[in-house]
Amino acid sequence: MRPDLVRFAHWLARDRAIAEDIVQEALLRAWRSREALKDPSAARAWLLTIVRREHARLYERKRLELVSLDEVMETQASPQPAEPEGNLFALRHAIMSLPIEYREPLLLQVVGGLSTEEIARELALSGTAVLTRLFRARNKLRVICGLTAAPDVAPDAAVAGRESTP
Repeated sequence: MRPDLVRFAHWLARDRAIAEDIVQEALLRAWRSREALKDPSAARAWLLTIVRREHARLYERKRLELVSLDEVMETQASPQPAEPEGNLFALRHAIMSLPIEYREPLLLQVVGGLSTEEIARELALSGTAVLTRLFRARNKLRVICGLTAAPDVAPDAAVAGRESTP
């Protein structure tokens, strides 16, 4: 499971070295509290949660250095070229701006690769609630990115609508 944990940590931290450190600390924590894992089939979700919390702990301990905005503006004589990852940065920013109840299941599914049932177990929700939150998270992302939100239609009504359309 280590490659999945590193991939998730790398997505969170955006730095490979920090991701490796986060995973190492998370695995040490998991080893120390391995008795707390009651269901071995939930190990993946449990470890991903530990990685996420370890990433949060990293920033609790970290004190950022303050820099004068005027000094930064003086050192940047010319504007920076557009980043090739501009769209990726915008998407990450949009995801992180989602309310936690929508962001968490989306990240667990997309980055963590968890199934709906695993997400439901991890977040103590029903499968239907997870699907609803995933749908709403994607709709909110569409709106943030300037796209039209998908209609909130029951699956049977959507199928019936397609059959009547030529």
